[in-house]
Amino acid sequence: MDYELFWISGSPYAWRVMLTLGYKAIPFKSHRIDVSTREHKSPEYLRLNPRGQVPTLTANGAVITESVAIMAFLEKAHPEPALFGDSPLETARIWEIIFEFENYVRDQLSIEIVRPLLRGLAQNDPTAMRASASSSIDSLQWIERILEHEDFLAGNRVSAADIVALPNLQMLARVGRRPEAVEMELGLNDFGATLPAIARWLSRMEAVPGYHAAYPPHWRSSETE
Repeated sequence: MDYELFWISGSPYAWRVMLTLGYKAIPFKSHRIDVSTREHKSPEYLRLNPRGQVPTLTANGAVITESVAIMAFLEKAHPEPALFGDSPLETARIWEIIFEFENYVRDQLSIEIVRPLLRGLAQNDPTAMRASASSSIDSLQWIERILEHEDFLAGNRVSAADIVALPNLQMLARVGRRPEAVEMELGLNDFGATLPAIARWLSRMEAVPGYHAAYPPHWRSSETE
């Protein structure tokens, strides 16, 4: 099957799919979308994805959108190595963690922390940002507790749950190290101190096959400047 992936560097949702493809060693044709030219809103791209969002995967001409749907499709098309479990109970546990992260944690991290810092709005209300950061750390305690006893979120091997959560947590760690975040004392600049089990898990995830190929290229460029 021939795959083409349309993605934006730094999009946590595109990163999920790129890591899934890399982990399963699935070849694909890459189309990096240029946000600066609003390529994702072009008529050509909107014919593929009417919402103008990423990722979009084409598979022999069929179009699939939404990151977790693409991951589930790839699991069916390429069952090994498994990401959604082998037993019914393991599969249920993986989906449980995915939905808990998506429904109760992801938007809090994105809306209350990541977006204000990326858009230069955080310093408009440092008190509110500190409260949001404290609340976000509290919301991540369920993941912290899991990882105090497990190497990965659903047991002793990588699963879709890890791949879903990883990009958002990497994004949180990245923006938490920004000078303004440190100046406001958000407590997000050193996961080793505030969320040590998550910090160790992030290090383990860096060794996962496909991690470095999926890592946002513009992050890598800024880190080497």
